[in-house]
Amino acid sequence: MNTKEEINVNEIFKKIESYFGFVPRIFQVLAENPATLKSYFEKIQTINNDDSLPPLTKEFISIGAASAMGAEHCLLTHLKVAKEFGATYEQIFLAIIIGAQIAETDALAKSLRVYEDFKE
Repeated sequence: MNTKEEINVNEIFKKIESYFGFVPRIFQVLAENPATLKSYFEKIQTINNDDSLPPLTKEFISIGAASAMGAEHCLLTHLKVAKEFGATYEQIFLAIIIGAQIAETDALAKSLRVYEDFKE
């Protein structure tokens, strides 16, 4: 890895750390290929810089999605950020419940369709 790539990774890590308070493992592993890290980070940065939704709303969406996907590490990361942005425990709890409910509904919808087809 040349010096320029190391500097770019370090710059990206500084930006990531300024948002999350630390560098999540996914970014650390992606740094093995600086071009991949940069591409992934730029996509996230584009979403975060879009002001169509307030930052805390984006965090609630991330919490719900992480809950639905069972992504524990992502969930914990976004819980911390939401708390830093001023979220209450009641709001965080609701975001988790909504995400989990969507996952449950998805599982039921898929399973019940198979069940209906099986009955025919």
